[in-house]
Amino acid sequence: MNRILIPLIAGILMVSCGEKEKLADGELSQETIESMEETSLVNSEEISYEGTFKGKINGKETELKLNGDTFETSENGKRAHGNWSKVDDGTIIELEPKSGTVAIKFYGWSDNDTWVAMTGKDSLTYIEPEQYLKRIPD
Repeated sequence: MNRILIPLIAGILMVSCGEKEKLADGELSQETIESMEETSLVNSEEISYEGTFKGKINGKETELKLNGDTFETSENGKRAHGNWSKVDDGTIIELEPKSGTVAIKFYGWSDNDTWVAMTGKDSLTYIEPEQYLKRIPD
């Protein structure tokens, strides 16, 4: 029995004590970076943009309808419409009103049923606490 255990333990120790990549505090290994990139990639072709989304943004009942490259929104009964466009990789959209005004011009994609409100003054960041619009059936 000892003849089997000693080589088995020695093999386990050799594998587990092999030379590891030394990283500075807070530095990510190449394997970790590649894994994060694989899991975070979103193909904008898979995003379902069109539809009607509702929620409460900054205390206002908000409805957003995306159809083709146009949008229509209602914020507490005040309507606006215009065109929308994708920003960067398509996970953020920007509303460009032709009539009326919109309180939130940028929305970030969370999933195909959720758009999250974003500020867009200096940089695109999520509003805290997170506020979002959920898809409703047409």
